[in-house]
Amino acid sequence: MGDGQTGMKVLFITYNGATEPLIRSQGIPYLKGLSKKGVGCAIMSFEKSRPDAASGLLEDELRESGITWKKLRYHKSPSLPATVFDILTGIAAGVKLAISHKADIIHARATVPAVMAYAIASITRKKFVYDERGLMAEEYADGGIWKRDGFIYRAVRRIEKYLLLKAEAVVVLTENIRKFLVDGDYLGGGGKGLNIHVIPCCVDLEKFKSPDTERQALRERIAPGFGGRFMFIYTGSIGTWYMPSEMLDFIAAAKEEIPGACMMFVTHIDKEAVIRERDKKGLTSGDVIVTGAEYDRMPEYLCAADAGIFFIRPVLSKRSSCPIKFAEYLSCGLPVVINSGIGDTVQTVEENSAGAVVKGFSRMEYKEAARRIASIAAEGPEASKRCRKAAESGFSLGSGVEKYMDVYDSVFKTRKGN
Repeated sequence: MGDGQTGMKVLFITYNGATEPLIRSQGIPYLKGLSKKGVGCAIMSFEKSRPDAASGLLEDELRESGITWKKLRYHKSPSLPATVFDILTGIAAGVKLAISHKADIIHARATVPAVMAYAIASITRKKFVYDERGLMAEEYADGGIWKRDGFIYRAVRRIEKYLLLKAEAVVVLTENIRKFLVDGDYLGGGGKGLNIHVIPCCVDLEKFKSPDTERQALRERIAPGFGGRFMFIYTGSIGTWYMPSEMLDFIAAAKEEIPGACMMFVTHIDKEAVIRERDKKGLTSGDVIVTGAEYDRMPEYLCAADAGIFFIRPVLSKRSSCPIKFAEYLSCGLPVVINSGIGDTVQTVEENSAGAVVKGFSRMEYKEAARRIASIAAEGPEASKRCRKAAESGFSLGSGVEKYMDVYDSVFKTRKGN
């Protein structure tokens, strides 16, 4: 484990807003951890909403941790011109911030910020770290937004390849995508020379853990009348990749294997879409609850459930995927139901006997997975401890911070023997 360089300073760039749940869970906790280790951190983010009480509280929180926050305005449309404008604005603001902050490393989270970071690093002669959260061109093509024979797809793919080869260090979420980049022909053989590190989405184990309150008491508070039933839970937005229709088919099949089985969707912006799909399938609010919860209450909701679930479209770009909900479920001691083809998740589930893997979206597979989950849940506290241990060994925030220290050390070749 590295202790980093004394006085090392990092500028972290994200195209998401710092107040969004994604960066609150997968950006700021790392920066706080790095700051505690003596790394001087600054964050530049693109905010979708104007400053409010939440952003004011976050600013105070970051200041207390010694983290500088530069807020820029996010522009949505027209899509391509707006993104180009934001990139140019980000480069200009980022150069000023890198100089004033005396940054040693320009660290980009995903592809659009990586364009900014590479330009900033080149202008200021600093180190460039590319945190590749997923191949953007492949994600947009897999999502049906771009055509693979189209100009934008080909241009973005070429830019991503260039950035990967130019970065002093590359961070990916899964061993699956690391092998794809290093051993495959995606980079034309250039992947062999990458300084590449695997850091999965990590979770604050102190925040996501079983509470002192007994599960049924939590259940009665969150979902009155559902006490005593076996409850699956899904948390987060649905977006392009998650498969609510198939998850609803799963719960319909699971009811035949687990009497009284029910499900809770905890989501904010996708409630009506889930309800429409539920009703279309002949399920009721007595089978599937659709609700919302603030991020800070998510551990409480998870600990009221018996098992977590998510299905993601198994396409090429999802080789990069490490859903944070996966780590959060395990951290709260929940066995999980997932589908195959998603990052390294299957390996984690199978090695730890931490859930069931659906290899095809069929009623037979769903019923088999339900039987498997029921069997694991019947083990009681032992199963919960096993799931928690899987989170502790692979997805702890502390280990994630240490791995980022390793990345920074590798850039400066401070390790013994380098």
